[in-house]
Amino acid sequence: MEENRSYLAFDLGASSGRAILGGVRNGRLELEEIHRFKNYPYEKDGHYFWDFRALLGELETGLKKAAAAAPNLASFSIDTWGVDYALFRDGKLIHDPYCYRDGRTESAMEAFHKKISKADFYAHNGIQPLVFNTIYQLCAELRDHPDALDGSTMLFMPDALHYMLTGTATSEVTIASTGALLKASSPEWATDDLTELAGLPSGLFTKLVPPASPAGYLKPETAARLGIPQIPAVKCASHDTASAVLAMPCIDPEKALYVSLGTWALLGAELRSAILTPEALESHFTNERGVEDTFRFLCNIMGTWLLQETRRTWTEQGRDISFADMEAMAAPLDGQAFRIDPDDAVFFPPGDMPERVRRYCAEHGQGEIPSDAALVRCIYDSLADCFKKRIDQLEHITGKSFDTINILGGGTRDRFFMRLVAKTTGRRVLAGPTEATAIGNILGQMIASGDLKNAAEARELVAKSFPLAVYG
Repeated sequence: MEENRSYLAFDLGASSGRAILGGVRNGRLELEEIHRFKNYPYEKDGHYFWDFRALLGELETGLKKAAAAAPNLASFSIDTWGVDYALFRDGKLIHDPYCYRDGRTESAMEAFHKKISKADFYAHNGIQPLVFNTIYQLCAELRDHPDALDGSTMLFMPDALHYMLTGTATSEVTIASTGALLKASSPEWATDDLTELAGLPSGLFTKLVPPASPAGYLKPETAARLGIPQIPAVKCASHDTASAVLAMPCIDPEKALYVSLGTWALLGAELRSAILTPEALESHFTNERGVEDTFRFLCNIMGTWLLQETRRTWTEQGRDISFADMEAMAAPLDGQAFRIDPDDAVFFPPGDMPERVRRYCAEHGQGEIPSDAALVRCIYDSLADCFKKRIDQLEHITGKSFDTINILGGGTRDRFFMRLVAKTTGRRVLAGPTEATAIGNILGQMIASGDLKNAAEARELVAKSFPLAVYG
């Protein structure tokens, strides 16, 4: 294993982005954050969009900083959240990408499922029919902007950013699988059934490539403008959850559940084949593709978004309450009766989260929440209860028992919540690594370079490099 190489991971979430350098030093993987930036959708004409050019500019800043900090930079790669896409024609962006929280897809989803049942849809692609799925977004695009798809190329967010930096237009499998556009039986576009049914042109889609694939080099003109070398690019497991799961320190991932805890909580297990049963569909589990031809059998839970939006609302009201403050507010309160369904659609869009939580509890016969502390505790308790419910469902569907939950990502900093999950679910919680997504991104690059052989060796490196906190 080369110890003088550095790898650059761009990890873009639905609220922030980072550029992180990683490399092996003295047998351990070490990380260094060199750039951080905000990423939040903007509103225009009643719709939510991502500022694509601003994101591209932040990546260029990160590349310049990385080249200065690590002259031996081996490659870079990009991971992002799922489902959102950009459209290009003749190499130019047609419009800023819509944000998955935009409401335009509800009627498009309803119209699409007049042509095919949700059960048949799930049998084709193994993906839970959720309102933000890319296939419904593209149906809405076709309805609202019928000319936008003619002669265009559709690329998911990490692929689109790669394209602008390298000129290489390919679609990485793990990110593509989030969009309900691939076959469950094989990593191929479902162009002979679902996309044709949706009226989408087959020319919209590019070549699919597996994670840990070389993806060209930084464009010469971009490198010259930034004053840096033509750095090689790699397609890591480009969906942030796929990268996070690659960073599981558990050597045998089939013995542990995972929760990638950030804006969303993605709770699931790594399996060797998709589960397409009616029970899996009814329980809202999905089959997204992972590294080495695995499936991430998981469900989406509304994660720390509930806390993020609560804090953002209070900040806008002039109240400086940190996440640490919120943890301290909730911890002393025990046995509270207030509960919400974290996955209720009312909590999905941006807005005044505290008011929505209070209104939900009042409308569901729970009375008035007496304090901000009780409101925060309500969110914590509701998330932990949801985790337990989902784990019980997953075990029943798979016929497997799991006594360990590996919680990954930034949410593991919340020690109170880690203890609460262990207590509520009755299972041991391994918390960490905190930077799982960026680590998985770097591991994918190391596999592509030959520094690591496979996922098993990558996970051994994670286990040696990052201490875990154990709860329960």
